[in-house]
Parts: sequence; C-alpha cells; structure tokens
Amino acid sequence: MIKGKLQEVRTDGTAVIVAPIDIFKFSHQKIKECYIDYIDSRPLSDRQRRMCYALMAEIADWSGETREGTKTALKLDFWQGHLESIGDKIFSLSNAPMSLVAEFQRYLINFIIENDVPTKIPLYDYVDDSKHYVYMCLIHKKCAICGKRADLHHIDAVGMGNDRNEITHLGREAISLCRVHHGEIHEAGMVEFMDKYHLSGGVEIDRTLLKIYGLKR
Repeated sequence: MIKGKLQEVRTDGTAVIVAPIDIFKFSHQKIKECYIDYIDSRPLSDRQRRMCYALMAEIADWSGETREGTKTALKLDFWQGHLESIGDKIFSLSNAPMSLVAEFQRYLINFIIENDVPTKIPLYDYVDDSKHYVYMCLIHKKCAICGKRADLHHIDAVGMGNDRNEITHLGREAISLCRVHHGEIHEAGMVEFMDKYHLSGGVEIDRTLLKIYGLKR
C-alpha cells in the first residue's frame, strides 16, 4: 500500500495523484496499473470513538478477558480481514479515518449479534448505521429491539387478501421483530415505533434474505 496525495480532480471524473514509487519495480515488473483506495479525511468524533470502546468493553465483560486484551484481539481480527485497505499497520482509534472507524464499529456490532453478547444498554443505541444493524438482525433472525429470536416483519404491509406465499417479497422493506415488539409496532404505528427506538426504518429484502426466510423470489 502506497499513500499518495490528491493533486487535482478533473471535471471528466479523473484525478492526478502524486505518490512515492519504487522505480525498480515499475521498470522491471512492467507495472501498468494500480488500485486506488479513498481515505476519509473528516475528523473522527468523540462519540464514534466512545461507542467503539463501549462495544469492546461489552465484549470483554462477556468473554471474561481483560479490556486491553480484548481490544487488541478484536483490532487484530478486524485488521486481518481488511489488509487490502489498511495496509501492514494495525490502526489506532485516535487517528484512524472516519470511514475506517465506521467499518470497525459495524464489525463490532456484527460480532455481538453473531455471538449473542449481552449489552448493558440496548444494542440499537450503540449504532450509527441503523440500516446495517437492521440487516444483520434479519440475517441472524434476532429482534432489532431486544435481541431475542425473531421473525421477518414487513414494513410495507402485504395487505388484506394477499397470500404471503404467493407475493414477490424481493425489494419489500422489512425488519426482524420478536412477538412482543411485532405487536408493539402494530399498536404504536411504524413512525412512532421507529422514533422510539432510534431506527431509520427497515431494509429492502434481497436474495440472501429470501433464502434465509424461504420466501418467494
């Protein structure tokens, strides 16, 4: 991975980038192309950093390991899965770009959902990317509110007289809810329910969700 500087962005959608190169490699390996990755230069907010530390603390308490050891293990596991974008150095939450920290936060949320890690406050309160959170809850059939076993709930109602086995589900908006919260969303209404739990709505059903829930394509 070579870090360069963006010198010029052109109106035709191309750019001029200046980066230090290994002349020997370029001349002897006949390199003609390279990959470009974007580095988000927006400053990381204290809230994002605190959320990541809070999520790692929850995982440490659940695992019985020290918080420092858990942080190191999680960052190493994340780094191994993102070598192409991070390079050869383990990132630091003190100076990592916003986009990388957002991806790390999603990784921590996924870990908690996949491993049934209990949290002291509702998991949705830790989330910046609520769409990703709702999707992962659907993938693992967990209630997006309480984390209990859940079923798929259509945000855009199927409607009276329609057979759920016959309609096409692809592209419809959905969320996973347990029976208790399924009843609550019907009683309170979708807008009030989403506002109460700080969610931006459901997600569109894709082919992966169709397969998981055995829905008609």
